[in-house]
Amino acid sequence: TELVARDVLERAIARLKERYDYVILDTAPIGMVTDTAIIGRVADMCVYVCRADVTPKAGFSYINVLRRERKFPKLATVINGLDMSKRKNSYGYGYGKKYGYGKGYGYGYGYGYGFEASSRK
Repeated sequence: TELVARDVLERAIARLKERYDYVILDTAPIGMVTDTAIIGRVADMCVYVCRADVTPKAGFSYINVLRRERKFPKLATVINGLDMSKRKNSYGYGYGKKYGYGKGYGYGYGYGYGFEASSRK
């Protein structure tokens, strides 16, 4: 944490950007350690990766908080591990910069139908 908090990280990333097209830093889950929030401030973009049926609903709510408080310059969300065969008779549509689906919770703008009826079976 001490090394990350100082400007050592910013200088290191600047040097790496001179040499490489992309610099990818994998961190611990946000909220677990402070390093992730510190690293997020110097990143050009952050990707919040969630696993369907594993990430708690609070994790999705936290994405809203991060966006609202502008904690990161750019924040994208990836939901992986979706088993589309379990999502029969469901349809969703989103537009704009944000959307999500799975287990009856999501984020963003759009519309959908069929999820409630199919989840009661």
